[in-house]
Amino acid sequence: QSQKIDYGFSPLVGLNFTFGQLWGGNLTSSIKFSTKAIYDLGVTTRNITETFTKDIGITAGYTKSGFELPLFGVALKNDIEFSFSYTSAVNSTVRYEMDNFSEEGIPQDGTTRITIEPRIKYTISSKVTLSIFYKRSTVEPEGAARIPPTTTNEAGLDVTISIQ
Repeated sequence: QSQKIDYGFSPLVGLNFTFGQLWGGNLTSSIKFSTKAIYDLGVTTRNITETFTKDIGITAGYTKSGFELPLFGVALKNDIEFSFSYTSAVNSTVRYEMDNFSEEGIPQDGTTRITIEPRIKYTISSKVTLSIFYKRSTVEPEGAARIPPTTTNEAGLDVTISIQ
C-alpha cells in the first residue's frame, strides 16, 4: 500500500575542540549537525509525504581541579565545572499531491525547538556534589502545526551525597 524511503546523517558534521590550559583548567567544546528525511508514497492516495528533521547542537565546558573554596571553615581541594549547551531542532512535514503537483507542496506540520542550559557543578569531595542549573526550552509551531507556542523555564539545585 505504501513505499517508504528514509535517510539521515547523525551527525552529518561534528567537531570536538579541546583547548590547552586556561586559567588552570581545561576548556572543551563540540558542535554537531544532523539531518534526516523520510519520504512516504501512498499508492492509493497518490501523495508523497516528506518529513524533514535538522538538528544543531553546541556544547562548551570548563573544568578546574584543585579549586579551593572555604566552606564551613574548611578549605578543601575541590573541582568546579561550568557547562553550557544549546540545541535547535527543526521538524517539518510537507505533502506533495501527484495529481496537482507543485514544488512547494502543502505544509502539514512543523516545529522549531530550542533549548539552552547553563550549569555549574561543584564537587566538594568524592561523596558530595552540588549542581546549579537553568534550562529554557521554547517550541514554535510552523506551517499548519496544531500545537501552541510554548516556553518552559526550569531552574534547580542538585545535591548528591553518597553514603557507603
